[in-house]
Amino acid sequence: MTATAGRNPSRQALLDTAVTMLDERGPDGFTVDDVLIESGTSSSSLYHHFGSRQGLLAAAQEESYRRHLRREDRRNLQGGLDATTTEEFLGYVACQLERIVTDPANCAVRRGRLQTAARSLSSPELAAHTLAVQESMLDAIVVMFEDAKARGLIDPALDCRAYSAWFHGMTLGRTVTEGGSVDARAWLDVAIPAALAPLRPPHP
Repeated sequence: MTATAGRNPSRQALLDTAVTMLDERGPDGFTVDDVLIESGTSSSSLYHHFGSRQGLLAAAQEESYRRHLRREDRRNLQGGLDATTTEEFLGYVACQLERIVTDPANCAVRRGRLQTAARSLSSPELAAHTLAVQESMLDAIVVMFEDAKARGLIDPALDCRAYSAWFHGMTLGRTVTEGGSVDARAWLDVAIPAALAPLRPPHP
């Protein structure tokens, strides 16, 4: 991909249009001409900034993933930082898991993440960008768990990064089974105990 840095208006118009079409139609649901007409830009701009349709698609997929992540309000982590007891922290984690799974806005976010992750399997370039964005998300979550560990609220032996990655994967996994025979409540009845078990400090 040969995208230039900065907020070039033509580049931004192409990217915004491609992101919208990607989210609405999927990666095979639009052509270069569709993007050019909708964005009011020229083919020379597209090839200058992105090199090819594949370059534009990779940039749009990365940007779509980043926007989905931004919709996760970082203030949601504050409840974990404010907890003063183990039970408060565990209650916070249980509530967050329920919110992630049942809030309609979060369902859309999870679907977007899963779609991008799936596309990354066949695009090494997109995979690298997706991984970088995902790692920055994990960084923010790990800080909260490390803080809880330092304050003695959770198991001192917990690998906070591994746990955060597992938690993220578990919630994405729910996206695959939504609409099937297991409803959200039944899924949560299994997922919440599974999520809380590694966090509990060992008995003295």
